[in-house]
Amino acid sequence: MSATRLARRQYVDFRGSGGRLLRLPGLDGLRGAAVAGVVLFPTDLGLMVGGYLGVSTFFTLSGFLITSLLLNESVESGSVDLRSFWGRRFRRLLPASLVTLFVVSTLFAWEFATAEQLDSLRAGVWAALAQVANWQLIFSGASYGDLFAAPSPVVHFWSLAIEEQFYLVFPLLMVGLWALTRGRKLLLGAVLAGLALCSALAPFVFTMSHDRIYFGTDTRSSELLLGAVLAVVLSHRPVRARLIAPTSLRAAVLTLGALLAAVQLYLWITLPQSSSFLYHGGFAVYAVMTCVIITAASLPRGPVETGLTITPLLWLGERSYGLYLVHWPVFLAFRQTWTTAPTWMLAIAGIATSLVLAELSYRYVEQPIRQRRSPVARHFVRFAAIGIVVVALCAAVLPTNSADPDGQLDFEQAAIDQKELLAAQAKAQAGAPSTTAAPMQVSTPTLATFGDSTALLLGLGMLQYATETGTLTGQEGDVALGCGVSRFVSRMVDEEFDSTAECRSWPERWQAVIDRDTPNIAQLVTGSWEVTDAKIPGADDYSAIGAPEVDAFIKSELTTAVDILGSRGAMVILVLWPRMSDFVSEGATPGVKSKSDPVRMTRLHDIMREIAAERPGSVRILDLGSMLADRLQDTELRPDGIHIPAEQANLLYQQELGAETIRLWTEFWRESIAELTTPTTTIAEG
Repeated sequence: MSATRLARRQYVDFRGSGGRLLRLPGLDGLRGAAVAGVVLFPTDLGLMVGGYLGVSTFFTLSGFLITSLLLNESVESGSVDLRSFWGRRFRRLLPASLVTLFVVSTLFAWEFATAEQLDSLRAGVWAALAQVANWQLIFSGASYGDLFAAPSPVVHFWSLAIEEQFYLVFPLLMVGLWALTRGRKLLLGAVLAGLALCSALAPFVFTMSHDRIYFGTDTRSSELLLGAVLAVVLSHRPVRARLIAPTSLRAAVLTLGALLAAVQLYLWITLPQSSSFLYHGGFAVYAVMTCVIITAASLPRGPVETGLTITPLLWLGERSYGLYLVHWPVFLAFRQTWTTAPTWMLAIAGIATSLVLAELSYRYVEQPIRQRRSPVARHFVRFAAIGIVVVALCAAVLPTNSADPDGQLDFEQAAIDQKELLAAQAKAQAGAPSTTAAPMQVSTPTLATFGDSTALLLGLGMLQYATETGTLTGQEGDVALGCGVSRFVSRMVDEEFDSTAECRSWPERWQAVIDRDTPNIAQLVTGSWEVTDAKIPGADDYSAIGAPEVDAFIKSELTTAVDILGSRGAMVILVLWPRMSDFVSEGATPGVKSKSDPVRMTRLHDIMREIAAERPGSVRILDLGSMLADRLQDTELRPDGIHIPAEQANLLYQQELGAETIRLWTEFWRESIAELTTPTTTIAEG
């Protein structure tokens, strides 16, 4: 029998040598192509802007392969040995995962990690061990401070967590559905298709952020389930017989598979992770395309299989798991130690090192345990338990950010402290005898702070200073974490953040506060959220401050803000926030690096000065950036390179800010009095 006829017969029977489930080389090559896209994605070379889609390919391919195995066992024996199935999965995935986590918790943590990475690494490693890394990212994403942290070296475990959760739950589901449907594959496929549809539609039914959609097991299950549906379809022998025969169906599948492979390659090269298409059914559409490609790649002697079975892709496919595990911490280690190296050099070094480590993992960790050639394989449960405990303990003893030992950037506590100070101040004022400033004497001003998280901490420092000195009287103002003044449609810091209702509603809130409290001074503090890559209303693409249309939009928004804050006669102070510290961009992702560009903050300061020049009767500039020019890299002043903790802000008010604020107020007050007392001359007509 010729090799071609043997391959076709094996495909129809879906059996390889020894009667085992047929191994399809084209799928190994597809796995290799997917991991190549994933590895090229973080290189900053711009070669694979959409390389993250390789993870989606893995999802659908995993759903197809796992379901094929379960169906094969169900047909052969009438049931599934779940203990044996899970044992094979753990032997395949756990050893290399434990080794990677151990190295990250020891070598990477002590030699390469930044302070911000150390702060989150313990929780990240523990979540990876528990196979819930994706949910840990979702819940930690609610922490505003994490938006400024360096990327975690275990962040990529989110996709492995989704697959492990699938491997744990899906076999139970399949066993139940097999029993309920009595092995009727049409009904089984329909149920799985319905579940995939529910997963794909979840973002349309419930309000979800892009991060929630991207990392959620429920929202990404559609990609795995569509692979499962394909497995049910291809498990039907007549379907395979028609696909292998020289018919129009085979020609159509092969042609469509080749075209869709080209489409996916184009998406890998061009589609940014922020594309709204992905979060509105795009991942499911991509998974459908992957199903067609899998079908075409599985057909022997077809053009898609031929293209995917070249030696480099097969080599990568066999080592794809280890390569995925090591590539991200390797890239971070190079970025964070070789900070002045050109991007192409970092990419080459990272890729080469990852390939070597993947080969070592494959040869000395993965294969010996899978093939039971290692003592670890013979006592796997015992060694696995020991490994998990060791990694967990290594993570437990990791140091934390020494620059922030007392939680200086605890925004929730800062808000609580602010309310307590205001309440204590109000109580003290209520019990004190009322005094009235003498005519023409400068009164003690009331000051309210407005803005984002930088405003919250600076305002709290001001309140502490005001309570201690009595030179100011603090008022509540209005701050919103993660919200700049500019009401962009969405902002981009590697991930897309849609503008929330809270961020858009500041004009109404601020006007209400001004009308209620009528502060003498309204202090506006903003900066980092004005200089991110953003999409302005009416725009299709992202741009940033420095582009004329973005500058005009930001100026319009800030002008609206100062007009509201000054609408009851207050002096409006525009605080020029210092540019971000250089260490913010060290080892950071491209979105954080662009946001940290000092040119952007300089342009924002220019816009603020233009507004002050156009509103001389109400607006003053407080140039905090110039005051702190020699302390921009001071981690005690700004532990994360952006925010000034309240205690440091209090010191700044004692040293310079308080006096400068009073100077501005005195100047403003005298100018206002001068206008009120200047005689007016009436020119009589005729």
